[in-house]
Amino acid sequence: MEVLALVYRNLRARPLRSLLTLLGIVVSTASMVLFLSFGEGLRRALGAELASVGPAIMVVPEGVQAFSPGYPELRPETLEAIQAAASGLGITQVIPTAVFARGGFDPASSFIFQGLPPGVSVQVLYPNARAAEGILDPSAGAVVGAGVAQRNNLGLGRILRLSPQVSLEVVGVLERTGGITDSFIYVPISAIHTVLGTQNYSSILVAIEPGRQAEAVAQALKARVPGIDAQTTGDVMRFAERAVRISDLVRFGISLVALVVGGLLVANTVMMSVYERIREFGLMRALGARRGFIFGLVLLEALALGLLGGFLGLALGQGASSLVNWFTVREVGLALSAVTFRLALFALLVAVVLGLLAGFLPARTASRIRIVEALGRV
Repeated sequence: MEVLALVYRNLRARPLRSLLTLLGIVVSTASMVLFLSFGEGLRRALGAELASVGPAIMVVPEGVQAFSPGYPELRPETLEAIQAAASGLGITQVIPTAVFARGGFDPASSFIFQGLPPGVSVQVLYPNARAAEGILDPSAGAVVGAGVAQRNNLGLGRILRLSPQVSLEVVGVLERTGGITDSFIYVPISAIHTVLGTQNYSSILVAIEPGRQAEAVAQALKARVPGIDAQTTGDVMRFAERAVRISDLVRFGISLVALVVGGLLVANTVMMSVYERIREFGLMRALGARRGFIFGLVLLEALALGLLGGFLGLALGQGASSLVNWFTVREVGLALSAVTFRLALFALLVAVVLGLLAGFLPARTASRIRIVEALGRV
């Protein structure tokens, strides 16, 4: 306790320098937390979305990933082949879908339409979906996600123009879920076919009997129907995890620059403090203090700055993450940032290591000062 009091007194002796150093660590830690929180947010959002999807298997063209179906490539013959194999594999429902996107990068002016066959409501794909207004079946028109409806002031009776030939009336508005359904517009699949000039499908969703293993059914489908890739929710999650992990490394590399700057600030502050206190260290040695005590005292000062800066940086990063989520939920209906427990732990660990590394050299210098030389300094 006495040592901690001594560390506190030493840091308070030069308040402006300690405060500026602390600010550097806070900013560098907060930037790291914010950068990495995007990966955690994507993992959480994907896990929640996949858990809310009804069908267990998604069939896409061979070589195409679930998140990039692109132009519809699955031919009607493929749908017929899957339907023919359904009874022997425990498949209870086969739902072809087609996706059409309009607009640019601005979420306020972009629209994603998902076409569903007659008789299939949004609730079949997303069991948690509820209607705030109107109906859930897009057979009679367009069912609009809550986020799209709010951004574009869409309500029952409004007309959506998909192309010069295709216009649909809004017949339903979904309740807000905070998920992907908030950003989609569900329409009859015949409307997407007319707009794109094709009868093909972007993906085919497959529901199976309870107790059946999705992986086994997916493998059997791939063996019986050529030219397809049947992906389970586990496959989709593993693919997403690989992509997010790569982006995590890129973001951590960027934030590493800020961390190095923060570490240099700590090292500079502690080194300057050591040079100003040489006589003090010499006197402590003359009174019997060991080299290890001096080394530990200086290192503890650097560690205290790193740890305190880590906590404050974590709080600032959490605040910035909440601000990002406020914006993304309003614009695209998804919370894209999350400060999880493991991210918080990692940030504090990095701050501690940063403090130790930055304080090692000044602590080593202070512990090796000769008593006579130190007492002779003016």
